Amino acid sequence: MAVTVTAVRLGNHSAEFQVEATADGDLAAVLPHGLRAIPLHVTLVPLLPNFYVSAWTLGVVDATNVNLVKANAGGSGAQGNQIRVLISRPHSHEL
Repeated sequence: MAVTVTAVRLGNHSAEFQVEATADGDLAAVLPHGLRAIPLHVTLVPLLPNFYVSAWTLGVVDATNVNLVKANAGGSGAQGNQIRVLISRPHSHEL
């Protein structure tokens, strides 16, 4: 049982991840976005039908990480990426 979080793209103002949860007991994912600011937008894009069974929701979102949690564990595990997560920060923030 392990959640696999893959960084697809990490930039100064946005980041993109894919999340795979192969077992029903995989209940949370931590996405280290590295944007140095609390994201303005976090978008969850379903990639597999199990996304809907899992009922993924946002947990704590801070200047370092975006945390995801499953609302439903039963029957939610699947091979392959369930979610694409798009994260963007306010562009007015100084680096």
